[in-house]
Amino acid sequence: MTITIDPVYTGFDIQLHLGALTFEVEVAPSPQGLITTIEEGASLRREDLLGQAASTDPIITQIREAFRETGKDPSRYRPSSESLTRRVISGKDLYLVNNVVDCGNLVSLMTGIPVGCYNVDTIAGDICLTVGNRDQTYEGIGRGPINLTGLPILCDDIGPFGSPFSDSLRTAVTPKTTNLLFVLYGLNIDAAFVESAAEMADTLITTFCQQD
Repeated sequence: MTITIDPVYTGFDIQLHLGALTFEVEVAPSPQGLITTIEEGASLRREDLLGQAASTDPIITQIREAFRETGKDPSRYRPSSESLTRRVISGKDLYLVNNVVDCGNLVSLMTGIPVGCYNVDTIAGDICLTVGNRDQTYEGIGRGPINLTGLPILCDDIGPFGSPFSDSLRTAVTPKTTNLLFVLYGLNIDAAFVESAAEMADTLITTFCQQD
């Protein structure tokens, strides 16, 4: 499995640094250690923003600009990292799904970078980061059909399955998932910052999502 970037991006004013990690995982409910880490991270995020809107975070601002560049209104289709941050600064806890997804949400919350967690065994062939067109949709996780027009999206031989807005049910992480693809959507983000976020992801996944 290889990941390529569609040449269409040469026509956009976007700095692209896509991070991709693969892991063997054991999916389970999040242990207390991870839940405590998430709670501490949410508290730190609230302190960082000091009552400001999530969209004022400089990383989220850059992601929003990338959405505008590819043709998607980020006020209607918010980057997933912004949605998580908005939830936390409103005083709500992050949803707990499973250890893998919860690690992904924590990385996204703490860095501002949208991430995707995908079941490798449901991906067909190679992957390409492209831009959605008017004929493309998929069933989003908890969202129903998603209009992919103008969104940065990941596609395999079957079709689109992931985006920095919301991912598809087709490649979602479930209790049966054993092989994980973890993607960081570094749109307009410095490569060093994406690498730092990848290191955080590696630490969390190896600590909380793998057998001893």
